[in-house]
Amino acid sequence: MTEVSVDAAAGSYLIRISGGSLASLGPCIRELFPAVGRVGIISNPVVWGLHGERVLATLNKGGVTTVAALHPDGERYKTMESVIGLLTEFLQRHWERREPLIVVGGGVTGDMGGLSAALLLRGVPLIHVPTTVVAQVDSSIGGKTGVDHPLGKNLIGVFNAPRFILTDPTLLSTLPLNERRAGLGEVLKYAFIGDGALLSLLDRRVEELSHPEFNESLWEEVVSLCASDKARIVSADEKESGMRMVLNFGHTFGHALEGAMDFSGILHGEAVAIGMLSAAKVAVAAGITSPATFMAMRSLIHRAGLPDTWPKEVAYEAILPYLGRDKKLLGGRVSLVLPEEVGRVRIVTEYDPTLLSRGIFA
Repeated sequence: MTEVSVDAAAGSYLIRISGGSLASLGPCIRELFPAVGRVGIISNPVVWGLHGERVLATLNKGGVTTVAALHPDGERYKTMESVIGLLTEFLQRHWERREPLIVVGGGVTGDMGGLSAALLLRGVPLIHVPTTVVAQVDSSIGGKTGVDHPLGKNLIGVFNAPRFILTDPTLLSTLPLNERRAGLGEVLKYAFIGDGALLSLLDRRVEELSHPEFNESLWEEVVSLCASDKARIVSADEKESGMRMVLNFGHTFGHALEGAMDFSGILHGEAVAIGMLSAAKVAVAAGITSPATFMAMRSLIHRAGLPDTWPKEVAYEAILPYLGRDKKLLGGRVSLVLPEEVGRVRIVTEYDPTLLSRGIFA
């Protein structure tokens, strides 16, 4: 078992990472909230069908009753309308501010559930039980919540740190292979921005992670390394005013690509992988890195089974509106996270805007 502490303005919280740890959720809730007899659950029908019985069993063992609110599965439902629907479920049951919400799911569910917990009665306790690679290594950690808007991804939201994160890597075995493989985009990000131990591990064993056969111990090691990286970075910069921006490596182009494709036909981790290579192309064009760095990154992404070329059907002009509405705009210009070499990146705010197109056409 790995335990990682995260510092936040509202107080530190713990990430507990262990195979089979879902069974301990009920006792954990009882320990955290000894006087509470009811908890809420936010999930979606797919995840709930896979894990709901075990979640209910462990919570019942902990002596608490549950109210479950399910939202439709998919990025296209990550909207304020969906959040209002979730809030209505709990308000109709006369929810109390001391009663926590447990979010069971991936990145979409985590973002919407975190925002719902922040808004319900102006804030109720939040617990994450992440069930996807992206959620376990990244999105459940650090307090970012939000929903999409027709003008762009994650443009509406707040920072809302959870009270606790229970991460059971064995849950990843239930994912379709393409979703587990896509999550490696976020895993590779940590290696490319500076985790040397993870980079070495991936260089030796990335094919095992993208293989249909699920290697429980290997995935637990990878999740623990990534979660530790995320915890260290967000503890130092909770509100993304400086250091935390390196976690956006690959996301500027990646989010724009997702938007241009109407959030369909591409998974988030796949878009991040393409986005990292686009950033590397810009870095080569700007003289910040070498073609060899781009090729090394591309090789590892390819070995992970991730896409390594820009989709031909998405023109540069199609992503421009999304780049122009990026959350990381500073003085009207997108801040870029560019690689200097494999394992080191730089935040760049001053650059020739024409370089952006080189991320696709170079």
